[in-house]
Amino acid sequence: MSSADPVPPTAGLRRAAPPALSAPRVSVIVLNHNGERVIAKCLDHLLAQTYDDFEIVVVDNNSADGSLAILERYLGCGRLSVVRSAANRGVAGGRNLGVTHARGAIMAFIDNDGYADPGWLSAAVKTLDSDPAIGVVASVVFFAGRRAILNGAGGTLNLQGYGGDYCFDTPYEFAHLPNRVLYAMGCGMVVRRAVLESIGPLDEKLFNYYDDSELGIRAWKSGYEVALSPDAWIDHEFGYSDRILGNKAFLCEKNRIRTVLKYFPLRRLPVWFVREISLCRKLQRDRLSIIARAWRWNLAHAPSALGLRARFAARRRPFSHLLAPSWGHYPLPCPNNQINRPDLARAANSVVMDGNSDKHHLNFGWYYAENDGTATFRWTASHASALFRLRNPALTCTIVASRPKDGEASLRIRPLGSLDPRVEETLRLPARWTRLTFTAHLPAGDYELLLVCEHPFVDALGRKLGIAVSSIHFE
Repeated sequence: MSSADPVPPTAGLRRAAPPALSAPRVSVIVLNHNGERVIAKCLDHLLAQTYDDFEIVVVDNNSADGSLAILERYLGCGRLSVVRSAANRGVAGGRNLGVTHARGAIMAFIDNDGYADPGWLSAAVKTLDSDPAIGVVASVVFFAGRRAILNGAGGTLNLQGYGGDYCFDTPYEFAHLPNRVLYAMGCGMVVRRAVLESIGPLDEKLFNYYDDSELGIRAWKSGYEVALSPDAWIDHEFGYSDRILGNKAFLCEKNRIRTVLKYFPLRRLPVWFVREISLCRKLQRDRLSIIARAWRWNLAHAPSALGLRARFAARRRPFSHLLAPSWGHYPLPCPNNQINRPDLARAANSVVMDGNSDKHHLNFGWYYAENDGTATFRWTASHASALFRLRNPALTCTIVASRPKDGEASLRIRPLGSLDPRVEETLRLPARWTRLTFTAHLPAGDYELLLVCEHPFVDALGRKLGIAVSSIHFE
């Protein structure tokens, strides 16, 4: 038995319950590697699905923690089987292995740190059944730690080959969900078995990252569409697997290059090579060394990439129209909403954007604190939110803000948990720090202050900016 062969289910685990005579319509394939902390929560959410006709196939990628003991407790549920691999075959290899052991006509993929909403499968299958042209369904994925913020809603690549998930780090309230996408995020990807049989097993040299992009590209090239199911929701404990692997930057760069070499139209490659050289000239030494390693790896594995390119050359259905029309790194930098943990117990009626005392107020949409020599401040994105606890009624709200050129933003104040603003004002900001005070008349309580800028601008760093805010004060 080679190191890549699966370990029989009897090795360290009881056998699952005998399968029913009729195969379930959906097989949910769960990848697990050292997921002791998350796998039980993942399975509990799957077992709570309102859709009933499914099985769960857990592929354990050679875990060295207590995962197997936890999985053993679930074998008696009648839905679960476990496939063990003697080696960590990565995401692509693990999914390939799971498909060979699954019995459903539809394959649904989820990571061990993905927690499915009870209606996830029902919504995804409904979208799949709505149109025979749809071969793959993407889920709407939220951050498990910030459940109002999107991890992504399907994704695309740009002309350089960098991947980005639609609506990444965007508040759900302000997200513009796409209809068709280049690929479905791997955590929540639902695929017809016929599609997988048509496009063949995933490239196991990818190991992790870009495997979902590859599946999407192959599907589009083969005449299938990838659609978003807006009601198929998953919470994702983003970054859990990244902490285990520890080499995300290298894996992403080598897989980006390999994906371009395998699938991008031949006529685009000369321009892409020129752009790749230009990109490398702008990089700092540490990042350049990562890309150099990635290129060395790809040159060593070029024969297999060219073999896959030849295999799919005859499948000429277009996917280029789904690429983001940009070069260089993608997507543009955005605020890191995951680090914000507002704490109303410590919030007050006033905040100064200094990167320290403001941390109890920030909700989403704020870039890191800066100092221009006269004030500390934070830039907002198109939408920014801060929370306040008014222990006494407030008559006015004062904001100190600016823009590099004259512009406007909308300010809305609403009770926490409500979508209806109590206060709504238009901020007309000149190109200098300006103190604006307006009437509030708010009783004591907890409030959300929203800043909405309909016409953000992009700065030299590639950030999409709204307004600069130095302080906000209620009294």
